[in-house]
Amino acid sequence: MICHAAILLISLNAWAQGPKFEAAAIHPNKTGSSNTRISVSGGRLVITNASLKTLVRNAWDLLPFQIAGGPSWFDTDMFDITATTGRAGELSHEELRLLLRSLLDERFALKAHFEDRPGSVYALLPGKNGTRLKSGEATGTPGVNTSKGAGGAKMQGKGEPVSTLASNLANQLGRYVRDETGLTGKYDWVLEWAPDASPESTLPSLISAVQEQLGLRLEPARGSVPVLVLDHVEQPSAN
Repeated sequence: MICHAAILLISLNAWAQGPKFEAAAIHPNKTGSSNTRISVSGGRLVITNASLKTLVRNAWDLLPFQIAGGPSWFDTDMFDITATTGRAGELSHEELRLLLRSLLDERFALKAHFEDRPGSVYALLPGKNGTRLKSGEATGTPGVNTSKGAGGAKMQGKGEPVSTLASNLANQLGRYVRDETGLTGKYDWVLEWAPDASPESTLPSLISAVQEQLGLRLEPARGSVPVLVLDHVEQPSAN
């Protein structure tokens, strides 16, 4: 039950009952590098130079403003992580998120809860003439890849729900995107836009591209933004 303060407690027992890495090694990264790398292949996860904040963001697909609290080293201490599932199959985006949550529970003793806080959002809605999303392919590895270059930006999604699209749009827009499409399947999409307003660009803005290329609408609105409040966290336990 959600109380009048709109607080939703996260069950740490639920995390513990979810999928876990077979083995995980965590070491401090003292290189001083500003580059973070996350690689997933064949049931193996390799993270280089990531802060706890980065781990939390990836575990719940959160934007920076969706996290509150945390220790002084939350965004300054960096870690290298190597973890394996013990199986050869590729990890879906959702599986990786659940595995990261278990890792945060077991190794960082993370305790947290979600609160709904008022803020500015975008509502993602079906277009007036229907969506142009393609049904997700049954084969291949699901995921989203976003790239940016001099010619513009491109986001390719494969076999992912619309909620994942909304999360990736929020990351580009810097504002929470609330999925109100009512679409429950998994989809493929390709989205191309101009990340900067340039008169030389032939590509549309991101909001226009969503409407023209995906048959969806992004409308500004006021609403509640889910914020993960960190209640307790520790330096990672020994390997």
